[in-house]
Amino acid sequence: MNHAGPFLSPRWTGVWVQVFGSSLRPSLVTFRNRQLGVIGACLLTARTRYHALLPHVRWHLNTDGEPASDSVVIEHNGVLASLGQESRVYAALAQHVECSRVDELRLSGVDESGLTELLAAFPSWSKGVEWREAPYVQLDRVRARGGDHLGILSRNTRAQLRRSIRRYGTRGAIRLQAASTAEEAEAMLRELIHLHQARWAVRGGGGGFASQKRREMHTAFVREATPVGEAQLLRMTVNGETVGVLYNLVAHGKVCFYQSGFRYEADQALRPGMVAHHLAVEYNVSLGNSEYDFMASAPGEGRYKYSLATDVRRLAWVTLHRPGWRTRYFSAVRSVRRLLTRGMSHLLPATDTSVANQPPLPAT
Repeated sequence: MNHAGPFLSPRWTGVWVQVFGSSLRPSLVTFRNRQLGVIGACLLTARTRYHALLPHVRWHLNTDGEPASDSVVIEHNGVLASLGQESRVYAALAQHVECSRVDELRLSGVDESGLTELLAAFPSWSKGVEWREAPYVQLDRVRARGGDHLGILSRNTRAQLRRSIRRYGTRGAIRLQAASTAEEAEAMLRELIHLHQARWAVRGGGGGFASQKRREMHTAFVREATPVGEAQLLRMTVNGETVGVLYNLVAHGKVCFYQSGFRYEADQALRPGMVAHHLAVEYNVSLGNSEYDFMASAPGEGRYKYSLATDVRRLAWVTLHRPGWRTRYFSAVRSVRRLLTRGMSHLLPATDTSVANQPPLPAT
């Protein structure tokens, strides 16, 4: 099979099915060739919604399709395929979808190369594509400079990092510790969740671990994946006190930053996220990994990722619509609903959603 990312790994997929399988009931689809045997596979999860009494069926590719409140988010998505068989497998997927009662196919976080093959397999379906940028560090470039990550960064970023490191250094030694056992990984994940949710509480709620299902998924994954090197929990301490925790996924030498929790302070010169990621980059250089992927952020978020990265790639969030009257009907229903929603908003009183006496959020 092709060198798939961590979101298509057997371990990630297996844990996702354990947590969400009973409620979402995904189907495993395999693609076979008479001479070669199995050449590809994927998961498909069906979600049905009714629009003006007509059922609308959407399929999600692989470990996707949870309710929004429980979504675990995936990137580098696509079909698993034997090397050189990607186009054939996408064509077989298209044939399977065409022959099924499905109105829409949704794929999250598809790489540009996979998108080309995907769109070629569905020439008559209408396409909606949302692009997001994902900065990353080519670790070989850092390795070529003797492991000096600072040396490839801009003057402004170097100054920010050095100033923050000096400030932390006045308190004691700065250390990065990696979990090596399931127990250590779970302990670090609990610290991360506490720090992460505390910051989101200041923002007014939510956060990456507000969902119990999401916590269950990640706790089970780090327990299984850390001892075999597929999850990486890193704790940054200053004088023995935890300042931040990073949660990364690892596959085939590529490290994907998934989530974090940091202890923010009033001193804006202290940049725990930048320092922790800088140390994580140099740590992964020492391990021989090839890439440190910051993954995609929502527009306007994650500016620090660009300052620490060497390169940027694009990922696509894709929605394919079956041609025909049903798609036109669903589109018309959605348009009417949007118009009604806008009309109702003018009739409702304005609501003050500000929170009094909250301190400003620190820069990240």
